[in-house]
Amino acid sequence: MIKSLPGLPINVSGTLDPVPWSVQHPESKMNIKSLENLQPYVDNRSIQNNEPGIYHSYMSAIATSLNYISDALDPVWIMGSSIFAFRIFVNENMCPSAMSMFSFKEILPEAMEQAGYNCIYIERMWNETGKEKEKRIAAHRAIQAGIQRGVPAIVWDIVDTEWGLISGYDDKKELYSTLSHKGKSSSLPYKKLGKNGVDILSVSIPGESNFRNRKKVIINALSAAVAHADGKEWIDDRPVYQNGIMAFDLWLSIFEKWSWIVAKNKSDKIGVDIFLLAGYYAGHYYSARCYARDYLKQIAQDHKNLQKAAIAYGRVADCLRPLWLYFSERKKPDSKSLESFARNIDNAKQSEIAGIELIRNYLDRATPISTADNKAN
Repeated sequence: MIKSLPGLPINVSGTLDPVPWSVQHPESKMNIKSLENLQPYVDNRSIQNNEPGIYHSYMSAIATSLNYISDALDPVWIMGSSIFAFRIFVNENMCPSAMSMFSFKEILPEAMEQAGYNCIYIERMWNETGKEKEKRIAAHRAIQAGIQRGVPAIVWDIVDTEWGLISGYDDKKELYSTLSHKGKSSSLPYKKLGKNGVDILSVSIPGESNFRNRKKVIINALSAAVAHADGKEWIDDRPVYQNGIMAFDLWLSIFEKWSWIVAKNKSDKIGVDIFLLAGYYAGHYYSARCYARDYLKQIAQDHKNLQKAAIAYGRVADCLRPLWLYFSERKKPDSKSLESFARNIDNAKQSEIAGIELIRNYLDRATPISTADNKAN
């Protein structure tokens, strides 16, 4: 078991100060510490099945961090229990920002809690400039304390506006050692923590095992999956961004427009690398639905609704697989191929609706969690 994190007695405010950390904090020792042999987590079972594995960078970082501190990681369990297996976020231009267009403080710590660990979480959003220094110092101390316990920190915007890991620090050079979502080792200056391109600080660090009851985790996950499908999770700037079932409609409309543009020989008017973005989206959601399928199989036992829901999510994954395979190779599609992919997305949506209804039916009949259940391992 990993040790508890010491308290963080922080009472500082103001804006980013260019004075070096060591000068601001002469009481701190000039330490260098790095976690050895931190490697990106790879779900070998998925790779053997010619599936993407964990794709979302936050969940990939969680998997890497938890795998480092424990050798009992189950990728299906953490993807399903975190609800990321059931989530979908879409932007009208397939902008990658959709993958982070949700309430960090509501979703990120809970994902780790559902995975079985208490979460030490520190956040500062772009409109909280008065808290920049306070939060940066708190996050720095928490990161160092975690590394001293042998725990990598999961940090937003390590590179490419994605989540990655901080695995070490050097007080003399004022640099963190980092591992990107693509497995590239690099460094990040202390002063750029939370200001590395996007002015948001978000740090998640695994704490102690929370021994959350298995039945409670499952009910929480399935309830959140239904809420997400119904569009009840917060998302900014609708209808430019959509989540849940409505996200499938928006994603479908992109392919319909793209097909029309190609048919009219106007592809040169598209101002983004749409092939790369199409692969990015297909990878995320094919990956997620593979895990949704497997999670439902894992928890179904003799529950017919969950068994049928697993089959429905298997159909969702089957519909999205051709998009992932095609755009992974960055092929240039013709109009008919795009029309076919649009039908795939629509069919995926119909199967998702069927799966969610089966989960809803299961929840309606599920035995309430008792106080004794909550205390049980």
